[in-house]
Order: sequence, then structure tokens, then C-alpha cells
Amino acid sequence: MKTQVQNGDKGNTLICALCTIVIISLIGANVLVNCTRRYNVTAKQLKAWKEALYAAEAGGDAGFDEVRKALNPSSLPFTTDGWAAAPSPAPTPGPAWTKTISGFGQAGSLSTTVTIDKLTDNTGTIPATTPYYRIRSVGTARLFGLPRVGLSDQFFAGGLNFVANSASRGVGDTLLRKIDFKYDHFKGTYGDGDGNNIGLSPVIYPQITRRIELVAIPKYFVFSGAMRVVNMFDGPGSAGFIDSYNSKNPTNPNPSSPKVVNNDIPGPNTTSYYGSNPSNSTYRADAHDGDVSVGAKNFAQGGPIWGDVTTNGGNVTHSGYTISGTIDNNVPFTVPPLAAPDTTGFTISIGGGNISPTGTSPSSPSTYVYSSFPSNVTIKNGNASSPTFPYAYAKIVVNGDITGKITIEKGVTAEIWFTGNMKVKGEDLDNQNVDRGTQIANPGSAGVPPLIPPTPADDPNPSRVGHMKFFGISPTISGTTQTIELDPPGNIFATFYAPSADITLAGNTDIFSAIVGRSFSGNGNTGFHYDKALNQVDIGVMTDYQIASYVEDVR
Repeated sequence: MKTQVQNGDKGNTLICALCTIVIISLIGANVLVNCTRRYNVTAKQLKAWKEALYAAEAGGDAGFDEVRKALNPSSLPFTTDGWAAAPSPAPTPGPAWTKTISGFGQAGSLSTTVTIDKLTDNTGTIPATTPYYRIRSVGTARLFGLPRVGLSDQFFAGGLNFVANSASRGVGDTLLRKIDFKYDHFKGTYGDGDGNNIGLSPVIYPQITRRIELVAIPKYFVFSGAMRVVNMFDGPGSAGFIDSYNSKNPTNPNPSSPKVVNNDIPGPNTTSYYGSNPSNSTYRADAHDGDVSVGAKNFAQGGPIWGDVTTNGGNVTHSGYTISGTIDNNVPFTVPPLAAPDTTGFTISIGGGNISPTGTSPSSPSTYVYSSFPSNVTIKNGNASSPTFPYAYAKIVVNGDITGKITIEKGVTAEIWFTGNMKVKGEDLDNQNVDRGTQIANPGSAGVPPLIPPTPADDPNPSRVGHMKFFGISPTISGTTQTIELDPPGNIFATFYAPSADITLAGNTDIFSAIVGRSFSGNGNTGFHYDKALNQVDIGVMTDYQIASYVEDVR
């Protein structure tokens, strides 16, 4: 039997079908819009957000590398390799330099603009002649996809607590202002970051920007071991040894102290200075830090070494050498050449063997420059009569060789920089200072007064060795090697920082010191004693820069 469908029922069915299609289409469109927006957030905006920080950090690295290129504070122009003077108004006090790097990252979508400006330390911590730098980097990532905003604080870092002022701006505003579809809103609010040139600036294409700021400060060298040589070590002599002591310890070694046997390491000559009291366990502990570092594989040893040894590619082992500490043959390092200091404003000394410096700190010494050094120089204490600070500091630059006698009076700390070679006897280096441990030894013992009364104005440098410091300025002619030869008779209390010098120690001289050089050679029964207190006193040579601060500008 056939059923007949009325014509009115056919129309109702068509309307219901059309309505169903419309509803499903609306649902599908809404899902598609939400999926597209979420896709923009996760695959586009989130990606660009992270990449903008990568670009900013790449710019920060480029700026930091530029700062590290020139360790000489007097030659930091930043005018090559795309760097140029920052446009006005530049960061103050300045000067400032800028560089833009673009077209890197996936499809060349990233760019960064870096600004470096020179700062001045007003705390006295860093010498006024040594600059430190602020590095500001703006990283920009091109934003692909539909111009839809879906980036929220809650999506990233817990909503209103993302930054301190996000609560007053509302959820999302903190990060949304980083997205610029048509205008740079940061410039519209903050200008260059310092409030200059505020105004909306159009952008070429939608983008996300993030900003970071680094502060690079100087890193100064300290003697952290007995010897650090770049090319070759050959020593001590077959009857000599290398050990350490601490000048702050009241029981200090001195040339008249007996050598005592120590069975910590094997060998026919395992003697060391332990001062006048060999049973003093505190001092014995200080004697094992005569560390030797060699930046090459060239290592030869005569007498024992009381400390650690490192080489770069050597084959040093405990079975073949008398070494008390650890051995590591895989420690590469370099020491940068030592540039001549800027002598602008130095007193020009011609002849005359006596000077009387009155400088009151390592960062503000009395300064002198010699075209030729006299054969006999006495550096007197120009502040000896001061009731508050009876100590003086001098910085001397010698454009030539050092071959004569140098005397520094008690209370004087002298830096002697020289461009030529050095050949002296131990007795020619007359350092009349004393160690802190000797200065205040047995202050309460009857009949044994301290050599220098301990007062609040006592010398801040505890080490006798640290009062006489020699700096070998690296030759400017490629392939030229400086030489330093220290001969008997007489013992030496001085440090040597000469990264381009071959240093030779001969005879039976005892040297209380720390050395940085190109190479070292010691023969005879030379004794080398490293003062551990030097590890706490920088020698005024800047060897690198380091990042002291890293922040992101979240405005």
C-alpha cells in the first residue's frame, strides 16, 4: 500500500534541514575562529614571544663580546664592524654606541638593536680610569598569522602577579602591549626607555618586542697560585722546590727559617719552609698551595712542587713527578697581552734616583713615567708622617730596561711597569716592607712588641710581596719576546706579571712571589714560595669583563 505525503509536509522538512545546516555551520565557524585564534596564540604569538627574547639576548651577547674585545680601557671606540655613535639624545653620561643586526632566525624574521653606553662608578669600587658598560638590547620578532590578540598573562605566569603593576592594568595588558600590529606602543609610552622622543611610531609589519639590560663590569686578576705560564715550565731546580705560605699567619717563613722534611710526597728532596715552628699544623696546611698552571704541554720538573699542577695536553703523572696535589692535563687557558697604561697626566721623571709618592690608594697612586730608568732608585714614603694613613702608593712606567737597584721604603706599595727587559740580582730588589703576620706577631708577649703597632690605619695589604709589583708590558712587535732574569745573591720579595716574558730564576735565590709569564725556568737550589694572601688582593690588571646584572624591561 502506498502512502501519500502531503505537499505541506515537504516544505517543513526542507526548512528544518536548512536550519540544521545553519546551526551546524555557525558552530563550525565558531570552532574554526577559536581554533584559529588559539593557533595564533600557541603557534604564532607564543613562538614570536619567545623568539623576541632570543633576539634580545643575541644582541646582548653581541654587545658583551664587543666590550670584551678591547681590555685596554683607553681604546674602546666601538666604531667598527657596524657600530656607530648613538643618535641624540644618547644615554647619559655617555658616550654611547649602537648597532642593528637584522635578518637572522627562521626566514630572517628576527632583528635586534643594541646600545652600549659607558658608565662611571661613583662608589670608588672601580678605578675612575676603568669604565664599565650598560648594554641595552631590543629584540624584535615578526608576528605572522591573523591580527588577533590572544596573549594573556594567565597563559604564561600566573596572571596578575606577572609584574608588580599588572593588577592596575588588568590581565593580559602586560604582555599585550608587547604586540604591535601597526604602532610601537612602547615608544608611544616610554620613548627610548629614558622618556625621550615619546610618540607612536608605525611598524613595518606586526611584531613583538622584548628588551633586556646588562651591566658589564671589569674583572681584575688575582694571583690564585704560585705560577701561571702560557708556553713552558721548567723548574724548580733539581735541589729546589715550590711551596706556599700565608703572610697573615703570625708564623711566617723567612730566609733564615729551617727547611724541614715532609713525608707527604715521595722523593729524595721533599723539604719545605715551615717557619720557625715546624710543628705548627696551621702553617703546614698553608704550605700546600704552590700551584703551577701551564697553558701548553711543555712541562719539566726538578724539585718537588707542593701544590696542584695543570697543563694543556701534557703527560704529567704522580708516578713520574714529586707533586703533592692533584694533576690535570686538560686545562687550556690563555693570558692576554699586557698593554701599556695611559700615561696622560703622569709626572715625567728625568734622572734622579729618589721619588716620594703620596698616593693614598691603589686606584689613586702617585704616577711617574721614565724615558730611561736610573741605575739606583729609592721610592720613599711620602705619607710616613701622616697620623691617619702612613702608607703611600706609586705607579711607575719605564720605557726601557730595568737593570739597577730598586728600593721601596716600608709602607710603600709600588707598581713598576716596563717595556724592555729586566736583569737584576736578588739583592737589587730591596723591599723593606714586612708581612702582616710579622707586623702583629705576639702583640701581647712581654718584651716582643710588634714591628708596626696594629692601628685602625694599618696597611690594608697584608703581604710584603704585594708591595713590590712588576708588570712586563707586552712588546708591540709581533714575535718579540721579553726577558726577565733574576740572579743571586739575595732573596726576592716581589710579584711579576709579564704574560709575554720568558722568566729565568738562577742559583740559590729564594723568591717569595707569584708569577705570570710566557715561560719559566729555574735551576740550582732555587726556592719559590707563594703567598696565599695574594689571592685576596687584585693587582690592578683588568683581564676581562663579567656580567654583573641582567634584567628584562617588562614595562
